[in-house]
Amino acid sequence: MQLELIIPGLSWLAAAPGQHPAHAQPLPALATLLGFARSRWTGPTSTDALLAEALGLNGSVSHALLRRSGEEGPDMAAGGHWLCCDPVHLHFARDTLLLADASGLAITRQEADILMAGLNDTFADIGHFEAPAPDRWYLHLAEQPAPRFHPLADVNGRPVQLFLPEGEDIRPWARLSNEIEVWLYSHPVNAAREEAGQRKINGIWLWGGGPAQAPCTPRITRLQAGQPYAVGLARLAGLTPAACSTYTTPTGPTLALLDALQRPALHHDRDAWLHELRQLETHWFAPLLADLKARRLDGVRIRVPDDRHLLEADIAASGLWKFWRKPQPLDALLATAPQPKSSTP
Repeated sequence: MQLELIIPGLSWLAAAPGQHPAHAQPLPALATLLGFARSRWTGPTSTDALLAEALGLNGSVSHALLRRSGEEGPDMAAGGHWLCCDPVHLHFARDTLLLADASGLAITRQEADILMAGLNDTFADIGHFEAPAPDRWYLHLAEQPAPRFHPLADVNGRPVQLFLPEGEDIRPWARLSNEIEVWLYSHPVNAAREEAGQRKINGIWLWGGGPAQAPCTPRITRLQAGQPYAVGLARLAGLTPAACSTYTTPTGPTLALLDALQRPALHHDRDAWLHELRQLETHWFAPLLADLKARRLDGVRIRVPDDRHLLEADIAASGLWKFWRKPQPLDALLATAPQPKSSTP
């Protein structure tokens, strides 16, 4: 049986100076796996693209629809079209408007519910707003929007001006974003957040539109994932996703999305990142190494996407007899990443 792991955040910060957080950490199972691995570096590939590849997505489909269909909570309204309408914090750095996503805003369920009620009352003529999770909002529309919207991950931490909608019929959506920003700015929820020393929820980012369907021919028979987009994509491909809290011996080609490291890496939280890495060592790397040694597993592919590279490491059970291969610490492998070429004046 073959197992593939996608582990965003495992590389920590691709361009971070100084010693890697995993340096000298006791991670014997991971180091053994990496020591037996055939590793290679390729160009950057997003987690979503890796999921689409594994699930055989052939064509474009609405990210918002897939993510909403993977959410827990109330069922989706039938028909219509969807946009992600995610809450963000907008702020100026000198004369540049920057965006920060909601992962650092700690929006509560009560705050999200109050804001949803207000948005649906104030902008009822636009569509219906929903927040299955406090930091993931949606807009349900009767008609498919014409503009091309940039994914939130592309603009997070970057100048907003570089990622404005493109294509046809842009003006109404720019006006809607501006009107919602004004509405949010003076809302009592934000007044309370400001008084408590929290950053305001002072904007939304519209993105993720597209067709409702596309064919899928998955190369896996099982997906372990909890991320809503991955769950929705699996359902589109006709698979029933399973939880990813612990490793279980695969019964067919399996993909597991282990994304617990992603948020700590994004927020430079070393302690939380190390805690999650130790959990992966205990609940994933150690038991799957045992299965490789017992030949209950034929091979494992570990894929680590970040914004500069994609690391791929293949470990075959048939190669574990190579006793001369020594364990390779994670930080030592990451140090082999190709460096960007410096530009010459």
